[in-house]
Amino acid sequence: MKSVARNAGGRDTGFSLIEVLVAMVVMVPGVVGAAGLVGLAARAARDARTETVAVALASQKLEQLRTLEWNADDAGGGPAESDVTTDTTHDPPGPAGWGLSPSPAGSLDRNVAGFVDFLDAGGRWVGTGNVPPPRATFIRRWAVTPLPAGLNDSLVVQVLVTNVTKAAATVPRQGPRRRLPGEALLTTVRTRTSR
Repeated sequence: MKSVARNAGGRDTGFSLIEVLVAMVVMVPGVVGAAGLVGLAARAARDARTETVAVALASQKLEQLRTLEWNADDAGGGPAESDVTTDTTHDPPGPAGWGLSPSPAGSLDRNVAGFVDFLDAGGRWVGTGNVPPPRATFIRRWAVTPLPAGLNDSLVVQVLVTNVTKAAATVPRQGPRRRLPGEALLTTVRTRTSR
């Protein structure tokens, strides 16, 4: 025996199968689209956090390099006293390094001894060398380049911070280096000052 609820007018109450299917056809794409947007927003927030940390780490190294001595000849004609021996690849810095000596070409694109260090996810120093240690999350590279002839009292100092996994997937390119998403590239110019 079949029982169907009827309202006062004698018609069936409830939804037909067709009405349910139409409602699903309308709602499912909206729900799927909203889920995709939530995933996209989560990725964007993660990338923004990584880039913020990268900018802070690049700024930290740039300030460290800016504190190194870079002076012009003294008034008596003596030689310029500039720091070309501090090892800035360790934390804290020590002796027997390159200081503000010019870096080899390509030191922003590959790990060059004396111009790279590695940091964990919290920005703590975990090592240096050509290969990132297992705990490394970020690679911090820097380049020190004298300006062209006639302006030899000035240096361009650049610091690049990138994620270890992105750096492994990046192939060095010809021409000027451009910042990739999630990276931080900071640049400053140092000029010798008189004492």
